[in-house]
Amino acid sequence: MNRYAGMYARRVGAALGDPHLWGTFLLFKRLPYQGDSTEQAKSLHEVTTYGPHNMHILFRYQNHKEYPGRQIAIAFQCALLLAVCIAGVIPGHQVLAQSKPAGAGKSPFCSRDNALEMIKQQVDVTRTFNNTIRRITVLIRAADLLWPYQQDKARPVFTEAFELATENEKENEQKAPRSLLLRLQTPDQRYVVIRAVARKDSAWAKELTRQILKPANDSETSSTRSSFENVLTAARLLDSAYQMISTDINAAFDLARASLNYPASFMLTRFLFRLAEVNQQAADQFYAQALVVYGDKPMREFLYLQAYPFAWRETFNTPVYTNNEVPANFVTNQSLQRRFVQVLLRRAQQALEVPLDEGDTYRSSDVRLMPGTVHLLQGLVRLEPQVSSSLPDLLAPLTQAREKILISLSVETQKQLLQPGREISTTPDQTFDEQVESAQKLPDVNERDELIATAVLSPSEKESLAGVIQAIDKISDSNLRTHLLEWLYFQRTATAIKDKQFEEAERLASQVEGQEQRAYLHTEIAKGLLNKSDAQTHAQEVLDEAITEAKKAGMTIFAARTLLTASNLYAKIEFGRSISVLTDAINCINRIEAPDFSSDDQALEKKPERRGRSGQYKGEYLFRFYMPGLDPESAFREMAKIDFDTSLFQSNALTDKFQRTMSTLALAEVCLQQAQPHPKEKPKKRARGTV
Repeated sequence: MNRYAGMYARRVGAALGDPHLWGTFLLFKRLPYQGDSTEQAKSLHEVTTYGPHNMHILFRYQNHKEYPGRQIAIAFQCALLLAVCIAGVIPGHQVLAQSKPAGAGKSPFCSRDNALEMIKQQVDVTRTFNNTIRRITVLIRAADLLWPYQQDKARPVFTEAFELATENEKENEQKAPRSLLLRLQTPDQRYVVIRAVARKDSAWAKELTRQILKPANDSETSSTRSSFENVLTAARLLDSAYQMISTDINAAFDLARASLNYPASFMLTRFLFRLAEVNQQAADQFYAQALVVYGDKPMREFLYLQAYPFAWRETFNTPVYTNNEVPANFVTNQSLQRRFVQVLLRRAQQALEVPLDEGDTYRSSDVRLMPGTVHLLQGLVRLEPQVSSSLPDLLAPLTQAREKILISLSVETQKQLLQPGREISTTPDQTFDEQVESAQKLPDVNERDELIATAVLSPSEKESLAGVIQAIDKISDSNLRTHLLEWLYFQRTATAIKDKQFEEAERLASQVEGQEQRAYLHTEIAKGLLNKSDAQTHAQEVLDEAITEAKKAGMTIFAARTLLTASNLYAKIEFGRSISVLTDAINCINRIEAPDFSSDDQALEKKPERRGRSGQYKGEYLFRFYMPGLDPESAFREMAKIDFDTSLFQSNALTDKFQRTMSTLALAEVCLQQAQPHPKEKPKKRARGTV
């Protein structure tokens, strides 16, 4: 026996007495009865509206036995149908511009019960996803929102996400590349789930971590487990710890301590500096533990410890080149410096007495395959100036060790180290002008271009813009010149915006070639101008320019980000225009196949070829344009605070299932935040605690 969720209404316009709505039909698809079995689990309740402008909106609800809000959901759909019909005749932004926006707190549909029901429905929708990672992402987000209200419902969702992540990683292990950096570019979803769980239940997160690490500790598998897999495990543990420092430092420590059972990697240095930004005393203590653990390990692990006590921003003699973000308030600890240098000198003496293991040979940043002894020597050389100034009593032993190691190397290795331009020395860094002058003396045009480009790409904000442009003009490769100029103008514009020099920023932005970059920069300029009471009109002009540039850029993620951000800015000054721009953003997103707003780290990258002596290919340059902006989830979250009903209506226009689901969860989050004071759960907990 089946029931019907509504009725079929012909000539809705006639029924409403409005001839402008004639020809608009409402079709309510049959909704299966709760007792239906197999079909019930897969059926979707669809409401489709056909109008003069072919507008349609699709609502999907998974029906199941424990659906308490079924009647509310149906009533909600029916109430919105009128808006759908009107929208079929009058453009959405015109309709909404004529009415006062209703924020989340004023919407009858934005209640706690409805929000929780919306979340559960999105969990059901994930079973129709073809992409496992997207499914896991939605499940984590849904469980996170459910946890404070219905923990018994949230736990199974987290469990489902972890099981999917485990299966996903098993598949990845069979086909993933044997490169640490490439593997880390694709997060292990198990750790993503664990980080989310740790914010709610640290004991459960520890148990899940033990499940992951158990195969690695199993005596039957440890002998066959490769060193690469061990390094990867350590890096993933530290990456998770790094990301949790700001939200749960205790959970971060649990993961970091677990990593000490595995080989050191560049993530150790990265974690230490990030921890020092929040709590340097704790970072110093963890470094001391790491020094004990890795003090006798191979050079490819031990040398990752050299950067932290001396606040090095770069490390060149390690398997992975590191560019460290040293906190502005970082204070070097002389005690840790002394302890590291003492261990390094002991290791140097041991290397002279007993040659290092041949397996400790690796390539560092200069791409040459060198034994661990050479990398140790490079560390001694670089430390010499700092030891001379802060640890003078250790200078003599250090210089002696350096000379002894150098002469212990083979003649061929010594020749390589002493080649012009590759000498192991403590020559001070050259200034920008000195680098350009040195480059011009080189006879090979490709080497000359490479050195000038390197000088430009180095931190050169203190150099005059005219001086840097003059240097770029000396480059022979026109393609490289174009990329350098675009990057330079973009960086200088971003700096001008940060310094609130908006007129200068507009002038510089006009010189940027890329439309996506110009659109982003104009949005940021408009954002700054909107904070000035005397610049509101000009701010809107600049914002409109950003919107125009974004539309010209084509259907790209960066264009969509700009439009979403612009819509959010307009919401505070002209709501009708905001909805119009939001519609443009949705149209842009809908034309992108599988739109992904997270994988690019909100940065556009351009990689022209790098040529060395005689035109030899030496890899690629990396020009990175960081352009953060709103994604659909964050855009609809902000819009819902102003007008929930319109936001819900617009979110259903997203054709990508993942983006629509995440946006719906964002709307539910706004409702839960709005309703937080109502449940008054905290007083109850305190009352139970006093008994």
